[in-house]
Amino acid sequence: MRAKPIAALALVTVFFLPPVLLAADGTGNGNGTGEKLLSWGIDHRFRSVFYDNIIKYNDDLDDDRDFFRFRTRFWVDVPLSKSITFFFQLNNEFRKYTTPDLEVDLDEVIVENFYVDFQKMFGSNFSLRVGRQNLMRGEGLVLFDGNALDGSRTAYFNAVNLAYDFGKAKLELLGIHNPSQDRFFPRINDKEKPLTEWDEQALGAYYTDHHLAQTVVETYYFYKKEFNCMYAPTHAQYQPERRLHTIGGRVTHLLRKDWTLTGEFAGQWGREHPDRDMTGWAGYAHVKKTFAHDWKPYVKFGLTAFSGDDPDTAEWEGWDPLFSRWPKWSELYIYSFVPEKGVAYWSNATWWQAEVGFSPLKELSARATYYYVGAFHDFPGTSAIYGGGTHRGSNFQVRLDYSFSKYVKGHLLYESFMPGDFYSAQDMGYFLRFELCLQYKDIIKPW
Repeated sequence: MRAKPIAALALVTVFFLPPVLLAADGTGNGNGTGEKLLSWGIDHRFRSVFYDNIIKYNDDLDDDRDFFRFRTRFWVDVPLSKSITFFFQLNNEFRKYTTPDLEVDLDEVIVENFYVDFQKMFGSNFSLRVGRQNLMRGEGLVLFDGNALDGSRTAYFNAVNLAYDFGKAKLELLGIHNPSQDRFFPRINDKEKPLTEWDEQALGAYYTDHHLAQTVVETYYFYKKEFNCMYAPTHAQYQPERRLHTIGGRVTHLLRKDWTLTGEFAGQWGREHPDRDMTGWAGYAHVKKTFAHDWKPYVKFGLTAFSGDDPDTAEWEGWDPLFSRWPKWSELYIYSFVPEKGVAYWSNATWWQAEVGFSPLKELSARATYYYVGAFHDFPGTSAIYGGGTHRGSNFQVRLDYSFSKYVKGHLLYESFMPGDFYSAQDMGYFLRFELCLQYKDIIKPW
């Protein structure tokens, strides 16, 4: 498939499908009464992405990319009884690179979600979700994305989640097994894609408490094992087997009706085979002020930090991102981490944040964010990339989100990064993305 057919498909995505979805009326629109036989839905995401100079920050090196992403998902939610439901979702995403110009083949169709929910088991306060599922707690500092290497195609975990509801509190016990390549479900046109650089297993407990007025308290503990690294021992990013403990907590407090204070901190300790000790920490704090205005303006200030490994010691002191290798702070900078440890490997970094946002229309929201980005230690990599300093640089972001209807929404994101003395070359990097999401869901009722 060449560029012209792909461009035609992009035009169809942008101009043809929205009217079709707007006109769709389904056999049941979910507004009636009565028990449902099942609910189902389909969504399609189109992205146009361009970035340049965001790994080596050198204008003399050719590292720009320009590509399209097309992701389609279909899901079914089936109530098996009043307290048991089954959820199933298929996913396909393929890309067309125009810089460099690459051919497109049919990509794999995967099982993204496949789980059974047991609510109020046997009339008790226990609930259980078993199978392939999405998990996010807090702001995703330790738990959000189970598959760092497939980008935003999926974020699932192969997991068991046993929860007990105390009324204003909940305790969840989690078991996770994410292999580096999917081996639990069949794939159509299997591409044997890597999902992480190593196999990952974890046991954890997550407690959420709402007893205090205007305050949410969360605490957690995880024990994780990382093993069977896909790199050879001679590779610069080879990682031996790791076993580590992570404990932390998060607090969100509404100071007044227009001031919110949020903070989270986590510490780690463990061992890397055969005898390397590990310690690390990560945390953030931010305050947000909203204003009484029709545009819903707000300002936000904060700091996020991840401990870094000191190259002059035998111990590993860097933060291990656990299950949080996703673009929480920057879509651009996740690629800049690739030569250090891997994509979105948040470690050895400080992010000072200033942000403003507003919604001039009901359908439109906008934000502008500035990050001053530092490091605790310089990175002992090649001098062709790294400069020996601890100032990573300055990141500026602008994002617009627009909801065309309940079926169609989209956004535009622009980021720039001016590198500091952490890098040997200091030419500016850029990231630009346009996204359009189309979605439709319906309910099928019994006769």
